[in-house]
Amino acid sequence: MVSTELGACEWFVWDLRRSNLLDRGRLDQIVGEFLAKNPRAEPPALSEYLVRQNILTQFQAERLLQGKTQGFVLGPFTLMDALGAGSMGTVYKAQSKTDNNWYAVKVLPRRSMWNVRIARRKVRSFEHCRHPAVVPFVDVGTAGGMHYLAWPLVEGESLEKMVEDRGRLPADFAAHIALQIAEGLDVCHQQGLIHGLLKPSNVMIGADNQIFILDFGIGCLLAETEGESLVDTMSTANSVTSGLDCASPESIMDPTNLTPAGDQYSLGCVLYYMLCGQYPFPEGNAAEKMMAHQFQQPKPLQEQNPDLPPPLVEIVERLMQKAPDARYGSVGEAIEALRPLASAGNAPAPAPRPVLKKPEPMGRVAVTPVSKTPLSKTPSAPAPAAPVKASPAKPAAKLPGPSSPTPRPQTIGSLPTREARTTPRAAAPSAPAPAPVAAEPEPVVKPRKERVIPGAVTDDEATDRPDDQLGPLGIALSAGVACALVYFLAVLFRVF
Repeated sequence: MVSTELGACEWFVWDLRRSNLLDRGRLDQIVGEFLAKNPRAEPPALSEYLVRQNILTQFQAERLLQGKTQGFVLGPFTLMDALGAGSMGTVYKAQSKTDNNWYAVKVLPRRSMWNVRIARRKVRSFEHCRHPAVVPFVDVGTAGGMHYLAWPLVEGESLEKMVEDRGRLPADFAAHIALQIAEGLDVCHQQGLIHGLLKPSNVMIGADNQIFILDFGIGCLLAETEGESLVDTMSTANSVTSGLDCASPESIMDPTNLTPAGDQYSLGCVLYYMLCGQYPFPEGNAAEKMMAHQFQQPKPLQEQNPDLPPPLVEIVERLMQKAPDARYGSVGEAIEALRPLASAGNAPAPAPRPVLKKPEPMGRVAVTPVSKTPLSKTPSAPAPAAPVKASPAKPAAKLPGPSSPTPRPQTIGSLPTREARTTPRAAAPSAPAPAPVAAEPEPVVKPRKERVIPGAVTDDEATDRPDDQLGPLGIALSAGVACALVYFLAVLFRVF
């Protein structure tokens, strides 16, 4: 397709070619068919057509219209939509060209530097973690100078949003969620894999209350392996800060010190969040929260929720011990303690959304007929039952319509227009001609007394000045006569 035939869509088509989203032949065919029917179409119209034909997603079309052509294809993954931004980068919904399945792809900032060889070895270790709650880490790679991580895409609602919308959860349902999380952690711990960033936003609740643990594998990349750091320092700091509400005391002191006992502490914080509706240390800045996790105790669970069973309170308190040795020997021991208390039958129903009354649009006021009776000063006074006989009064002024000009006040004179100079329209034949009205004498307008400024010259004084009357020649003659007169007087009185 010749570029001159593209018209206004030329730059958009070239950006679409550079994005590698479509095959060149297919793209030229689709664009040619569209422009044949719409030769003067603009790029937004073309992008809208491609979205309607399911050739582009809305996300892709918007980015292309913004001139962004890079980063749509990362290895085998084609980015379809943006799901959200995390501590280490943005998460996208992507489709794999290999198996056509959907994946969640996290794109790290360009500043991130890592050893891909070690990262891929971590990915292969997740092949042995088989549990419904574990969303395995399936791929890691570099494309176009950007690093990406990939997991299978799961649908559901995050635990953080569930608690925000419905408040604290029933004790048996919270124990049911904690039990599934603990079982997934136990399977990974047996393979030497640590989560390290467990928090409510990384727990997804799907259909039939199935739990999914997200971001499994990032903790392994944050840890130091063979003397090499897989992720840059900035990404490590962002990850620790984002998970500070559920971070263990030992991981706060050293972000690379990720252990199974640290996952137990994070599990206790998540369980505390579900039972109380808030984090163990909700107040304060980042430094204050770090100190609180190391040296302070959260508010007792019995004060936050008096109806909790004592065994569940003991489990949370043991999981959240400051010293790692004071916690359970393994997550398996916590599983045995949680199993008798867990039940999915008391799951909370979705919170009903409040129906908000649509406010009246401002500026639209219902106009009622003007009442002849005086209004009462008190708004709550009832209106009189019997009608009051109205005295004859002038008809109410007609309110101007939305498109009629606002009438001028009578005290302001209107500017002259052409209509004022034209002859008025003739009256109807049935109406008698008005009698001529005698012209009234024009009122004598007294001159306004001007304010006299000392030292100033008025107009009358200015016209009486001799220099205005004599002119330049008269002034010269007068000066000569004056000089001669002075000389004559000086000789007469023998001054010289």
